Amino acid sequence: MVARGTPLPKKLKNDAIIEAILEIQFSSKENDDMPELFIARLADIEAWKNYSKRPLPIYDIPISIRKSDPNLRTKPVIELVSPDNLESVRIGLQVISFHRRAPYVGWDELFKPKIFEMINTLFSKTNKLTIARLGLRYINALSTNEHYISSLKDLDLKLEIAGEYLTESLNINFTTTLSDNTNCTVRVASPEFIQGIVPEDTNIIIDVDVFTKNDYSTNDSHTVHSWLDFAHDMEKIEFFHLLPQDVINKLKI
Repeated sequence: MVARGTPLPKKLKNDAIIEAILEIQFSSKENDDMPELFIARLADIEAWKNYSKRPLPIYDIPISIRKSDPNLRTKPVIELVSPDNLESVRIGLQVISFHRRAPYVGWDELFKPKIFEMINTLFSKTNKLTIARLGLRYINALSTNEHYISSLKDLDLKLEIAGEYLTESLNINFTTTLSDNTNCTVRVASPEFIQGIVPEDTNIIIDVDVFTKNDYSTNDSHTVHSWLDFAHDMEKIEFFHLLPQDVINKLKI
């Protein structure tokens, strides 16, 4: 295991990230009064003018039902997709998320500017906005050729049952506390437990989700910016804790 405080690589020779996601759940009086208009105004901004728009599965559910159901209020109803299909924005009554698919490019180079732009747009387009939940999630697909990970036994992770280590098929989640207002859930899974498209040579998925706790609340964009920098740093630490030092040495530039 990489000791806490050990400098982590800024970039890897072969990035393992197949999707990076920021999700923001929020509330506002304006959204409650004019939900459809609010969603349309958020979707119609300059940065996303070339993105195609498509409805998501709950789009056809009547607005009155979506507003009354706590689960549906935080589900997106439309998706905006970039021309190259690498980025998308999903918008709902009380949720907005930004998705970047591989190639990831980098935090400072691309992802951070994009999500900060989305945050600033949300605050500028919304009156009396309150952020209720933030989630920064990275899904990583590890392979033998690209990342020197052929199976669970190559990770710095040991799960023992009745004196025997599990090294084959596995799907586990564990949650740790990162700060007073933030937790992190890490999922480690072999490919047979993964839904969706992953690279064909994937041996292990590491899904790191950093998120605010249930009582979180802020109406300040700078607080959101600061939390995201913190969450990104913590996400890297939790990911690299699962890689042996010799693997990290081979991967870093």
